[in-house]
Amino acid sequence: MEKIKTAFIGVGYRGKQLLQLLQTFPVFEVVAVADPGIEGVDISGVTCYNDGDDDYLNMLDRHKPELVFVTSPWQFHVRHAVQCVKRQCHVALEIKGGLYLGEYQPLVELAEQGKCRVYPLENTLFRRDILAICNMVNVGLFGEIIYMRGGYRHDLRALLLDDAGNIGHRGKTESVWRSKFYQCENGDLYPTHGLAPLCMIAGINRTDYFQSLISFASKSAGLLQRIKDLHGDTSVRITMGDIISTQIKTEKGILISLIHDTTLPRPRSLDFEIQGTKAIWQGDNCRIYVENVSPDETWESDCTYIEHYESLYWQQWGKDALLHDAHHQGMDYIMLKVLAEDLLGNLVYPATLNDLAFWTSVSPWSKKSIAENQTIFFLVRA
Repeated sequence: MEKIKTAFIGVGYRGKQLLQLLQTFPVFEVVAVADPGIEGVDISGVTCYNDGDDDYLNMLDRHKPELVFVTSPWQFHVRHAVQCVKRQCHVALEIKGGLYLGEYQPLVELAEQGKCRVYPLENTLFRRDILAICNMVNVGLFGEIIYMRGGYRHDLRALLLDDAGNIGHRGKTESVWRSKFYQCENGDLYPTHGLAPLCMIAGINRTDYFQSLISFASKSAGLLQRIKDLHGDTSVRITMGDIISTQIKTEKGILISLIHDTTLPRPRSLDFEIQGTKAIWQGDNCRIYVENVSPDETWESDCTYIEHYESLYWQQWGKDALLHDAHHQGMDYIMLKVLAEDLLGNLVYPATLNDLAFWTSVSPWSKKSIAENQTIFFLVRA
């Protein structure tokens, strides 16, 4: 079997997840990892580079991997990926960078010049239900798409705060760097989980594009309430609204609603809804209504529809995905399988670096919209 010589830059929480999952794929041969914050990894034959922030360069030069997973903190994504591409390495790029407009552009240009592939690791593109809904839309079951909703609704207070209510002090976690965004920014910090599947379903950034965007931020109370409950310092500065609501209209007239909701008590949700002229689907409730098929004004379970319109990915690898990747309901496994098949020339990965730049642009645009209390209008494409 042909092997893909693989390395990692950054093996924090997310990096470790992917590193462990890769052990179930014989095609990936992990040879080294680089992370200044770790002492080593419990995988035989894997060399660890941890002598400062730039030791990853030594790893790249000595091992010459074919593929590098960049799972470092967001602010280092482009810097690390650029160094990989300069050395003719393909890159599996974790989300989310795109901290400012144009951040990805040097990487886009380098990758195109060097004919290197950069794979956005947006796992929600590979959810079983999302891929089935995409098939339903493509065959016309939903008619014309009118409205879509998604979001990142995940209570992160236990990550952002330690047990004494100190922000950014939960050691050896992403709390140390992620919490800083909540103290200096106000906008949709993490749009890709909710937005990327919607773009794939409706062909946005392919056959349709953003026309306008406006964002609103609620007051900031959730983190301060938790800090108070833990007897921490409530004088700390929190700038991020508890709820960021973004409304986007596309050139074809589709309305998209996005929510960023990470500092209030709630179960985790991506809040998906797809509504067209013939059908509507709600992901959290696992229910669907198809006009002239479903009982009149009555929801149905989406199970039989998902089975009937099952994606080829899940038909082929669904059982293994659920066996090896229970934590993310199989979508990480499917994502890695498709990535490997793309590198081997058997499939085409469904997203590009340009897509990632497009999705993440919502973050700086939403910050601008909130700060200036205005609607952002985009250049209409001919």
